[in-house]
Order: sequence, then C-alpha cells, then structure tokens
Amino acid sequence: MLLLSVISVSLFLHIIAIYYSLRMIVVTGRQKAWIFLSAGIATMGIRRLMSFIYFFTDELGHSPELGYELIGLLGSAIMLAGIVYLKPVFLSLRESEDALLESEANLNKSLKFTKSILDTIDEAFIVIDPEYRIVSANQAYLNQVGAELEAVIGVKCHKCSHHSDKPCHENGEDCSVRHTFLTGQPHVAMHIHLDKEDNNVYVETKSYPIKDDAGKVVSAIEIIIDVSEKKKLEEQLRQAQKLEAIGQLAGGIAHDFNNMLTAIMGYGSLLNNSLENDSILKSYVAQILNSAEKSADLTRQLLAFSRKQIISPRQVDLNELIKGMYKLLDRVIGEDIELETILHDEVLPVMIDPGQIEHVLMNLVTNSRDAMPDGGILSISTGVVEFDEEYCKAHEMEKPGRYALVSVTDSGKGMNEKIRQRIFEPFFTTKELGKGTGLGLSLVYGIVKQHNGNINVYSELGQGTTFKMYLPLSELADFKSDVAEVVAPRGGTETILVAEDNDEVRGLTRKVLEASGYKVIDAVDGEDAVNKFEERKDDIQLVILDVIMPRTSGKDAGERIQKIKRDIRILYVSGYTADVIRQKGILEEKTDFMSKPVSPHGLLMTVREILDRKDGAS
Repeated sequence: MLLLSVISVSLFLHIIAIYYSLRMIVVTGRQKAWIFLSAGIATMGIRRLMSFIYFFTDELGHSPELGYELIGLLGSAIMLAGIVYLKPVFLSLRESEDALLESEANLNKSLKFTKSILDTIDEAFIVIDPEYRIVSANQAYLNQVGAELEAVIGVKCHKCSHHSDKPCHENGEDCSVRHTFLTGQPHVAMHIHLDKEDNNVYVETKSYPIKDDAGKVVSAIEIIIDVSEKKKLEEQLRQAQKLEAIGQLAGGIAHDFNNMLTAIMGYGSLLNNSLENDSILKSYVAQILNSAEKSADLTRQLLAFSRKQIISPRQVDLNELIKGMYKLLDRVIGEDIELETILHDEVLPVMIDPGQIEHVLMNLVTNSRDAMPDGGILSISTGVVEFDEEYCKAHEMEKPGRYALVSVTDSGKGMNEKIRQRIFEPFFTTKELGKGTGLGLSLVYGIVKQHNGNINVYSELGQGTTFKMYLPLSELADFKSDVAEVVAPRGGTETILVAEDNDEVRGLTRKVLEASGYKVIDAVDGEDAVNKFEERKDDIQLVILDVIMPRTSGKDAGERIQKIKRDIRILYVSGYTADVIRQKGILEEKTDFMSKPVSPHGLLMTVREILDRKDGAS
C-alpha cells in the first residue's frame, strides 16, 4: 500500500505541474520555454503512470520499486515547488516587458510627433555632429536642398548647403556651427546657401549646442532662416536712400544752377538772334547754347531719378507712343539688329509725361543695342497685368489694380545675378571708363517710380535680358492729336510785372519781353512786387513771380495780388525741385507754371498764350 500511495501522489503532483506549466504559457506569454517544460514534465508523468499500471498488472521485470518511486515523488514535489516559485518571477518579467514595450511605443509616438512639428515649420532645421555630418534634418531643409532624408544623413553640411568640399569657414564665411563647437555657445551668422538649382539663397543661421552630462558639446542644432525677401527689401531701401541723397544734392544745387543756365541760355539766344547768319560768331554761340542745353538736361536727369523732377502728365495710348517711336528706335539700334513690336490688341491709356517715357524707352533700347555687338533681335511688346495689394506693397507701388506692361527683350549676352541686382543703382555701370556714367538706368528707375509704376529686369548670362515696365492704366478718354503747328512767338504791348530776386535772370527777362514790345515793371522780391502792383494795378495785365523769394514768397505775393485784383493773370517760375514747389501749394492748383531754365522762345510763347486766353479758361 505504501508503494501505491507513493506512485499515486507522484502522479498527482505531475498532473498539477503540467496544469501550472500550461497556465504559465498563457499568463507569461513565453510559449516556447513553458512548452518545453510541460513536455518534460509530461514525459516524467508518463513514467509515473506506467509505474501505476505496472503495480496492478505486475508484469515480469516491470514491478515498481519503492526506493525508486520515492525518489520520483521527491523530484515531482521539487518540480511543482519550482513552478510555483517561478510563477511570480515570470509574471514580474512579463510586466516589465509590457512596460518596456509601452515605453517604446510612447517614445516612438513622441518622436513621430516631434518630427511632425519640425517638418511643419517653414525654417530649415538640421542636427550636425562635430565632424560636420548631418545627423537629422526636417522637411524644410530637404525641400531647400532638393534631396530625400536618406541622401543627406551622414553627409557633410557644407556639401549639402554650399555644394563645396570644404567647410564654409575655410571659404571665408562665418560658420555658426563651428563657433558653437568651439565655444559651446549659441551663435548667429549670415550665409549664402545654394538651392537645388544652384541659385543663391540668403539665410540667417542660428546654432545651439547639445551637451552630454559632462558638459561636452556632442552635436549642434542649426536653424536656417531664408532671408532672401528681407535682403531684397533692404536693397530696395538702400536704393531709395541713395536716390534720396542724390535728390537732396540735386535739389540743393538746382535753383542756383537753373538761374545761371537761364541767364546763359537767354543771353546766348539774344546774341544768336542779333548776329548775321554768315557771322563766324554764330558757331561759337551755337556751342555755348548746346553746352547749356546739356547742362540743363543733366540737372533734369539728376532730379528725374531722384523723383523730384516736375512732370506734365497727360493721357496717352502706350501703343501709339511706341508706334510713333518705331522709326527713331530702328535707326538707333542699327542694321544688324532686328526690331520687332508685339502690341496689345486694346488701347492702353496711361497718364504719363510722354517725353520722359520716350526717354525711358530710348535708354532701354540703347542698353539692349550695346548688349548685342554682333547683332540680334530686339523685341518691344505690350500687355495688361493686374497686381494685388500685397504685390504693390512689396514693390513700392501706389495702389493695386490693372497696369500696362511694356517689355523690352534682347537676345544679347545677358548679365549675372550680381550685376542684375545692382543695375538700377546710381553711378553703377558695366561699360568701359568714359563710355557710361551709370545714370541712365537710375534715371529710368526714377522716372517710372515717379509715374507710380515699377520696373524689373530679368537676365541670365548668354540668355539675353528683359526689362519689364509697369504703368497704371487710367480710364479711357478721347485722345487729342499731339501735332501742333510750330510758330514764332508773337509779341505785344501789354504791361507785365516781373518779380525775380536773381539780378541776371530779372535783367534777361526784362530784355526779352521789351524786345517783343511789352512794357516791363520789375521787382526784386515778393514784397516789392505787391507794393508795385498796388501802385500800377490798372495798367498791369500779367504778373510773373519767382516762387521762392526773400521777404515774401511768390505764392504769398500772388495771393495778396489776387486780393487786390481778382482776375489778374499770374505766371509762376522756379528752378527748385518738385517737392519744394508742392510745399508752396503751386502744382496742386490750376496755376500757370514754368520750370527753369526758361528759354526766351518758351517764355514769349507762354506769356502770349496766357494773355490771349479767354476769361475762365485754364
């Protein structure tokens, strides 16, 4: 009975052990380990079962022995105890593994979330190791260099950003990352990167250190901000400041210079008229007048590109203006250059000073001719574009709306980006010494801006150049013919009061008017003009006033004179710039105005036109 009890207990313990081991498969998730253990336990259990069967059958040679079965019982008990003991250990291990898996999942989720944030921002973001290799990069950087993430990881940053085999600091650039690795401090630097098409991208780089527990910099974060648009606006500001400085200089000399030119041109014209046609002195006088005209034109150019030149806008069809210039432009460019015009189907009404816009076109065409020394094709085309408020604000244009476009395109040698960016700068020229002043395109820029328009240039080396000029379209009105009969100035017998503080100009004006039959009363300033008008108000038919005079300005004197005699006709004259004249309230009103230098012919024509004008006409 003892032997049977030992066998039965041992078999029972094996069954329990098999049960627990199978349960552990489910609980711990370690299927392989527990399956092998269960198989081992089951094998031993079969041995116990055979002993139990042999006990009852008592087959020869298979009778169980008590000592052997006691050892089996002890082994079964130890095995069961071991399973019971290991259960909490494996359960704890399972919990640790579950926690680790959950932690890894959360970490992956956090990394994906962080990457999603970095990929969303517009600024390029890279992580660089001490060997200048890229460790990580966001989508903005990948878009900038035009590459996939796998193509930049492990690649030197200067290779990706600068297309260079040497670090950027070896090429003379301030490298923010290098500064951070050397000092352990953040750093900011301005850089020029290259995009996927090898175009310059002006960037601001900001680097920040990543340190280990010992405080050593193990990598650096570099944030790359595209400041190309900001730099463009800064260049526009600098351009405007240069124009303003030149304008202030021009404005400072314009008044006195124009007075001198008025005297030179006036007395030169009088001298020329008094000489016989066959006189040798005629050629000398012609040279004097020619030089004076060039000097006057130089002053106008300085004022024009500084946007201080007085303009006389009227509505013109841009297509007709270009048609009218075709023959002249064709002669200017020469026989080896083909001129073609592609004009918009509709009328393009613009409020412009025709003479100044013609000067712009002549200048652009001349530049295109010089860019094609071996001949080529020059195309002038017109069209219509529409700009929104954002574009107008960025390009310093007055208001959004529809604009007439004039494109001047040549097939010449073109220019590089560095030259293109400076092409409208005052005194910048690519021509040889003595062959260009650098004022031409600055003048063009100033004239277009003064007409509330804009002008851009597009060019590449070997691909030609295109200038695009935009002028605001106006409401269509009836166009009047520009053809006017040229007649000699007609004199008269009227009495004219002339107020001019410059002795030479006042004396010249008196001589010119008296030579044409007019009676002249002269005054040295505004106060003198008012006093003399009060004395002779019934005799005077016209008052000529210099705008800027001591004691009383021409504007104030004119207002006081009109209070004395409301219907008196007044002609204002000045050599100052447009902004000064506007401050005096002259140009805003429907007043008669002449800009110095004034030629005798122009003065006599204007005086006669004012005197012959019917009351109420303007």
